[in-house]
Amino acid sequence: MNAFEVAVLFAIPGFLGLIVLEFAWSKLKGPDTWQHQADAVSSISSGLTYLVLRTLGFGVLVISYDWVAEQFTVGKPVVAGAWLYALVFVWKDFTSYWVHRWAHANSFLWAMHLIHHSSEEFNLPVALRQNALNWFSYGGLMLLPLALLGVPTEVVAVVLPVQFFMQFWYHTQHVGKLGPLEYVLVTPSQHRVHHAINPIYIDKNFGQIFCWDRLFGTFQEELPEEPPAYGITTPVRHYNPLMIELNYMGRLLRDALSTKRWRDRLGVFLSRTGWRPEDVSQRWPDRKLDYRDPAQKFRRPQPLWLIAWAWLQFAVLLLTAAYALANLELLSVSAKTGLLLAALAGVVANSQQLMLSPSLLAELLRVALISAIAVNEALVFSHWGPWLLPLQLALCLSSLAISWRLRSPVTQASPEAESLGISPGRGV
Repeated sequence: MNAFEVAVLFAIPGFLGLIVLEFAWSKLKGPDTWQHQADAVSSISSGLTYLVLRTLGFGVLVISYDWVAEQFTVGKPVVAGAWLYALVFVWKDFTSYWVHRWAHANSFLWAMHLIHHSSEEFNLPVALRQNALNWFSYGGLMLLPLALLGVPTEVVAVVLPVQFFMQFWYHTQHVGKLGPLEYVLVTPSQHRVHHAINPIYIDKNFGQIFCWDRLFGTFQEELPEEPPAYGITTPVRHYNPLMIELNYMGRLLRDALSTKRWRDRLGVFLSRTGWRPEDVSQRWPDRKLDYRDPAQKFRRPQPLWLIAWAWLQFAVLLLTAAYALANLELLSVSAKTGLLLAALAGVVANSQQLMLSPSLLAELLRVALISAIAVNEALVFSHWGPWLLPLQLALCLSSLAISWRLRSPVTQASPEAESLGISPGRGV
């Protein structure tokens, strides 16, 4: 198990504790930033999708830090001390500012980062919206100076997850401005600006831990007369994390294949974010969100029982993924892969149910994976006692039954929809 997976296992209880605390504070003290719970399920499911695909090794790694450190280190490796960890942390945060800034400036890079901004809410679960489909991992290139200078791999392996997880806490509306700290650190106020689509706020405040924006001219203060409106200007109206990630990349591919000029086909990927060839933009015009109109925010009218079911289902999916992570070294490749893919299929099934458009394919795939593990890898479930396998199978079959019921040909206004509890007046 590598340092990232160890850090995740320690971070999960902390994240969940803070999320529960924010939820309780939101409901008891206000303002209520948890009105759209389906969106919160989608956000947390995105984090689980990121974790699963990262563990499975999905993505294109441009260059390995370990390989560069072994091949091109100048002189002897640096002796690790507290000062070295601190310097590496500052360097990582400095380079992350630029990587983040570039992600907002280029269409191809934005396709990977867009999911983090896709929520039209702003609460702690939004921090977990991460790009699971890591088409092109280039952040490691910024660590090359450390490798060349002989910074040990174990130092980088510790610093990277710490710097990453420290970005969780400021995704909240319940913390105001923090006085002098606003000049040094990234705060909730600054990050609310970063997630906003108000014209004055767009492409501002790229810092992650330290407020580099004040040095490089990209800082914007949160203004009391201009409350942030969250999301992206061309919204992706979906709860499925995979659909959200694939949407923009799919649009880039469609534009590149459909535009008439060859130069524009390359320009679709290399251009500034939002640029499109004129012929395809006329054929498929963007539908921009009016940030001043809250009524335009995306929401499906789920019944209360479906929201409760979604949370229960996610809890079991998280348990499955945590079990797989904690036992990576004990599980066979097929058992580990099967459990993680079953969790991923569960995320798709759960989010599609929230869309009121269930995926029977995802449901059947999950049943097949769990059944195959039960038959061929029975010892996988022995660590947590005899209840784990029945729990998994009960979840799969219950979800399949719910999906089958939701797929019945009913509409929001029909009597059958009312019997399901689905109506515009009863949404959550």
